[in-house]
Amino acid sequence: MEIETSGQADAPDAPGLRERRRRETLAAISDAALDLFELRGAAATTVDGIAQAAGVSQRTFFRYFPTKEHAAFIDDAQVEQAMNDAIEAIRSGTPIVPAFERSWMRVYRAFAGDEAARARFRRVRRLVHDDPALLAVALRRDAEHEARLTDAAVEASGAGADPLTTRALIAVLGTIARLAFDEWARRDERDDHADVRELYLSLRRGLGQYAGELSTAPGGTEGES
Repeated sequence: MEIETSGQADAPDAPGLRERRRRETLAAISDAALDLFELRGAAATTVDGIAQAAGVSQRTFFRYFPTKEHAAFIDDAQVEQAMNDAIEAIRSGTPIVPAFERSWMRVYRAFAGDEAARARFRRVRRLVHDDPALLAVALRRDAEHEARLTDAAVEASGAGADPLTTRALIAVLGTIARLAFDEWARRDERDDHADVRELYLSLRRGLGQYAGELSTAPGGTEGES
């Protein structure tokens, strides 16, 4: 799930000059990559072409991104902060679901008020749907984010935690979040505007209807192996 929210200048912990320059360079490279991917396709685009379009050297490019496909995706500071907040909350004893959702609700609110972020998300989504290599990078990044949350949750839960169940729960939450963004983008392209937060909550409520079924054994006989 790729979300980039840009309205951060008024944050109390606004970044210093070096960090702002780093983000500007990151965004310039990523914007150049998106432009070229849309114009030529990712397969026909080279790292050298992206670097030239962004006005940086290849060496600078590789300081920021390991491959040209990765350049389509940037880690937004608010998304990264949401991840860190969720991990810190889990380590402090907050259950996984509220820790995850409280952090992501803040991201959703920022996303709703950031037209640049929404436009970028639509661009990336179209590219990802058309290019298997970009899709693979997107899925790998999502898996890495989920692994960070899983590791924190298992560590906080101690020896009694089941890592597989924890991983499954976080994967479900991540999937709901991705589906909400994807459905928002699909509707938005039809001028059927929706609130991504409400889409997430609707999906959550819908899945909640099946919670009872998941507590019974396959076939409907509780406890049957």
